[in-house]
Amino acid sequence: MASDESPRFIIGTGRCGSTILSKMLDVHPEVCVLSEFLVGLDAVRKFGERDVDGAELAEICDCGLRSTGEFKKIVGHLKTPEIQFDLENPPPGVSPARYRDGVYPELILLPLATLFDDPTVAFDELVEFAGKQPTRKLSEQLLALFEWTTRRAGKKVWIERSGGTLAQLPELIELFPDARFLHLHRDPLDVARSMKNHHHMRLFALSHYGLRTDDGLAWSDLDESDLNDDGPMSPRLRALFEHDVPIEIFLRDWNEMVLRGFASVKRLDARQYAEVSFEDLQADPRAVLHEIVDFFDLPSGDAWMDEAIALLTPGKAGRATPTPEESNTAGALCHAALVLLDREASHPSSGNQFSEGPA
Repeated sequence: MASDESPRFIIGTGRCGSTILSKMLDVHPEVCVLSEFLVGLDAVRKFGERDVDGAELAEICDCGLRSTGEFKKIVGHLKTPEIQFDLENPPPGVSPARYRDGVYPELILLPLATLFDDPTVAFDELVEFAGKQPTRKLSEQLLALFEWTTRRAGKKVWIERSGGTLAQLPELIELFPDARFLHLHRDPLDVARSMKNHHHMRLFALSHYGLRTDDGLAWSDLDESDLNDDGPMSPRLRALFEHDVPIEIFLRDWNEMVLRGFASVKRLDARQYAEVSFEDLQADPRAVLHEIVDFFDLPSGDAWMDEAIALLTPGKAGRATPTPEESNTAGALCHAALVLLDREASHPSSGNQFSEGPA
């Protein structure tokens, strides 16, 4: 990147609307949105500033199960909307067996499939590029990957956007202390409802919290006969797929992610941090896009905005009317985060939610 440009990141809790915002910004003729790029890297080695050589950088990209774990074994069953790679019709000669741990690399499934018609070829080229890099700081290596991908996409400016990165803000600031961070937030009840309906997040909650079905089945009880994409979903995996996870779990997670992120916001100056609500993006997308363009200092011109706004389908991510009990639950479990975001439980705050500088 040019020396006078700051790295740009969109951060949030997951299911906050950042996926559609990514698609909208990617319409900009000069902006490349690296959607879920960080998610696709080795979950442990992608953070922590240190010297990294080319061989390790290539392994961070080609990391097998060390990105999203065993869930990659059932990616065909998950069928989450973020996965743009055509799992049923891969290119000739391409299969999970070709890659580390016998699973498709997350970089192919998510960012590269979104950006390129040939994501498997782009992945091979990216790993080759990574392996040739000289030893330098991890932050410099990641910037080189982001810039390489941007150039291959024919764009000039990149923005990285990965779900749930608000909770990783401390690690991101360590790597990129001069970066700009746009925090997109959404009503916690809407986030929690969306998480309950998202296969990956629901199964992650079952795994992470050791939950069991009414029949006593837990994620830890599954074995290789369940965790694969060969044939129909196994009865045990289907039982977990269909198990209802209490919404309270997702509300607590939302609150904790916001609190962890905000603990580091105070390290940023007004030029580096801004907030925007998903509700405002829906209500007045043009005004919010102009605010984002100004904050990120993106190339001028707004001819692309009509096409971008057309992607925001009215009502598709609408807000359900909460019951009094749901409002009280959200208010109790998310009180601290709601205060930090100047929100009331289950109700958008009045006025424009976009504000620069730490809250």
